[in-house]
Parts: sequence; C-alpha cells; structure tokens
Amino acid sequence: MNGVQKIILVVLSMLSSTLMANPSENPLLQKGWAALVKDDENKAFGYFWEAHEKAKKENNSEDKAEALLYLGICSYGSSLEKGLQFATQSLNEFKNLEKTNSEVAKIGRYRCLQLISTIYSRQKKYDDAMRLSKEVVVELKDKNDKSGTLGLAYTSLGTLYDLKKRSDSSDIFYQLALTEFEKSNNTAYLPTSYCKMGEIAQRKKQKDVSLNYFNKALSVAQSSENKQAQVNALIGLGNWYLDFNSDTQKAENYFLKALVLAESLTDRTFEIKSLEALIKVKRQQNDFFEVSQLQNKVIQIKDEFYSFEREQIVKSLEVQFEVAEKNRKLKLVSAEKEVSKLTNYLLISLLGLLLIVFTILFFFLKRINKRDKQLLKTKEELVALMEEQKLLKEQQFQNDIEHKESQLSAITIQMVEKNELLDEIKSILNKKEPSSEAELKKLVNKYTIQDNNWKDFDHYFESVNKNFYTRLKQKYPEISANDLKICALIKLNLSIKEMATILNISPDSVKTARHRLRKKLQLSTEENLTDFILSV
Repeated sequence: MNGVQKIILVVLSMLSSTLMANPSENPLLQKGWAALVKDDENKAFGYFWEAHEKAKKENNSEDKAEALLYLGICSYGSSLEKGLQFATQSLNEFKNLEKTNSEVAKIGRYRCLQLISTIYSRQKKYDDAMRLSKEVVVELKDKNDKSGTLGLAYTSLGTLYDLKKRSDSSDIFYQLALTEFEKSNNTAYLPTSYCKMGEIAQRKKQKDVSLNYFNKALSVAQSSENKQAQVNALIGLGNWYLDFNSDTQKAENYFLKALVLAESLTDRTFEIKSLEALIKVKRQQNDFFEVSQLQNKVIQIKDEFYSFEREQIVKSLEVQFEVAEKNRKLKLVSAEKEVSKLTNYLLISLLGLLLIVFTILFFFLKRINKRDKQLLKTKEELVALMEEQKLLKEQQFQNDIEHKESQLSAITIQMVEKNELLDEIKSILNKKEPSSEAELKKLVNKYTIQDNNWKDFDHYFESVNKNFYTRLKQKYPEISANDLKICALIKLNLSIKEMATILNISPDSVKTARHRLRKKLQLSTEENLTDFILSV
C-alpha cells in the first residue's frame, strides 16, 4: 500500500468515526441523519439547520444542542474551524442542561468530545485527539451507552494507533468497537467495523474469517443504503480475491462496481480509492495501457480538487489583462487629448484604486478580527472546561478528607467501646473470687493498652491533621507520648469522661494529666487549653 492509499484509508476511517447515533425523536434530525448516511451532506445540513432554528425559536435547549452537534458533523469536512465552532457551541448547550437533564447532558458532552477528537485528528493533533477519545472511553465503558459514542471512540483509538504503527493495540480497539456496534445493532457503523476486521483477518491470513466479514459489511451497507460503506466493502472483497485466490477477473468486477457507486458520491476520495484498486489489478494483468488511462483519470480527479483555485487564478489573470488593456487605451487617448483631461482620468483611476484597496483592506481586517474572536471564544471555553475539571478534583480531595475523618471517628468510638467492654468484664470478675480470676484480670489489663488501636488512631489522625505531633514536639521538646495522646483527644473535642474511657484511667487522672500538660505548654491561667490545642 503506497502513501496516498494510506492517507485515504485514514481519512475514510476518520470520516466513519464522526457520525453519531440516529436522533430518536426529532423528525428534522431524523431526516438529516438519513440524508447524511446516504452521502447527501447539503440536504442533511439543511435539515439540521432547520431543526436548530426551530429549537431556538421554541427555546428547546436539548434539540438545539443536538442540532448544533450534527451541524458540526456536516461542516467539519469542508471547514475544520466551522466544525469545531459548532461542536463547542453544542458542548456549551449540553452543559446548560446539566441541572434539568443530567443524563442527556453527560452523554451529549462525550459525543461532542468525540467529534472534537475527530477534528483534532484531521488537524494532525493526534495526541490531543487520543486524550479526548480515551476520556470518552473511561467514562462510558462501564455504562450502557446507546448513543454509539463508545464504539466511535474505540474506532478513533484504533485508527490513531494505526497511525503509530501499533497494530496490536489498534486491533484490540477495532474489536471493541465492533462488539459495541453489534450489541446495539447499529447499522450505520457496522459496515466500517466489519471491513476493518476483515482487513485484520486478511493480514493474519485468515481466509474464511476475512471473507465472512467483508460479505457482512456489504450486506449491512446495502440494506442501509450507505454508499460509502458499500464502496469500502466491494474494494475489500476485490482485494480478498486478489490476495487469496489471485482471481484478477473477479477482483476487477468488484472494483468496477465500487467505482460506479463512488462516482455518484460527493467525496471524490472514494473514487480515487476505487481507481487505484483497478490500477493494481491491471498491473497484474499486464494491461499497462489501461493502467496509464486509469492513472491519468486519478490525476484528473486530484487536479479537480484544486479547480476552484485555478479558476480564481484565471479570473485574476483576466482582470489583470483587462486593466492592462484599459491602461493602453488610456495612453492612446491621452496622446490625443489635453493634459487636463488626462489628469482627470488619472485622478479618477487613483481614487478608484484607493477605494478598492481600502475596501479590500477593510474586509481583510474584519475577517481577521472575526477569526481572532472565534479563537478567543474557543480558548475561553476550553479554559472553562479546565476550571470545571479542577473543581471536580478539589471535590474529590474534600471527599477523601471526610472519609479519613470518618475513619478516625470510627477508631475513636471503637477504642471507647472496647475499654468499656473490658471495664465491664473486670467488674463482673471482681464479684467472683476464684483463684484463676487473677490471671484473667492480668490478661484483660494487658490488652487494654490498645497499641494497635493507637497506631491506627495515630495514622488517621495524622492524615487529617498534618504534622500535628511534629509541630508540638518541635515547639515543646519536653512533651511526652502520653501528653501527645491527650493533645490528640483534646483536638477531637472529647470530654474528660470520654478521654478517661479511651485512656483506661479515671477522670481525675485525666484532669491531673491536663494540668501537667498546661505547665509543659507554659499556658497562663487565663488561657484555655482546648482553644490552644485547636489552634495548633
């Protein structure tokens, strides 16, 4: 496969990964979708624009967002900037729906991100495109996505890994995409996925498997009247017969059928792909005259891509010739007329020229200003999206803190309950006086130390109150480990009774420990110990 064919295949893959799921209720969007599948972009754009204007008039945000998304799909092929503009506007409309219809807003957001990913791919911003498609996959892979967006994201990732020549990764994503489309019986995307899986099986020399995929692709494409997909399937079948059976005649028949369909499409890349497939057959048949004819036709079609520019150049040359001819006549007339009349003509010509120059300059600057405003708006919208992601991260951090605080509270409660239970066991044992009770009391006293509980307590306490112990030790080196425990319990705003239960000592002992702690912290009688600890 040469470089041109590779580029065409990538473009076709990108095009196929742009279409979204069929609108479910809006009749205008349904008609636009049907026209879009059948390669009638102008008709589709008309329906989508009519749906947009109707939604705007009725103040229907959901239909407006949907229509803008499909306008982006129709527009980006001819103008990436326009497609990105529609996609961004749709993204904002879906964002406005978050409060009233969060589920529709969420799915709409990821559909917009997938369209933007496709546009980035066309702009050769492959890393940005991959990042967006991966985000779509992460958010939708475990959900029941009925919009087809997850399958499109898988297809985009498969194409992007293809470009990186990482066939193992691309094969995996193409298989995932096919699974998604088969699960939802999405006839708009199935032919492309079947063709891609056929090419993978053909590369692996799986003869029957690849033929089955190509036949499936053609069947689904014909039933849905998807001409682009039919061209791809016919070319895939032709290549299969060349590769496995060396049957040039049958391959040629498939390629000729593909060419007939491709000639009716507005996208000329399909016609080029069909012609280049025929060239490959004719070379194997040693029909070099036909090869030359077909190559000339390919060149002619590619030249037609630039026919509009050439027409503009011709018109420009004609205008230059007309201006030169007028100047020549003016010189002839000036030789016969008075100097004053010549001066008048020159002044009029100069004024006209200046007017044209200023008019052109005005519209040029106006266009630049409009483009800069659009770019600025797009950047502001992207900044807003980044800010939104930042807020989500902050919320996650806050949730982590709350979780740790709940864990700390749970450990504290556990320590209180454990010591209360042990105290109750002691009191029961004290009522009896067998000879073995002394051993039991000793064992109970041993496990009231709660080393493990204190380790867990210290771990969660430090995760919520960063460097609390360290700050106290640095400022007051004489403070002991027991004093630090008292400080931690005061920090949790526990009562003296609760502290006594946790430490397994009497309330009076707690009061004594608090009094000693005040001295070590060098607090005056007016200063409140609890307020001081809370401020550390």
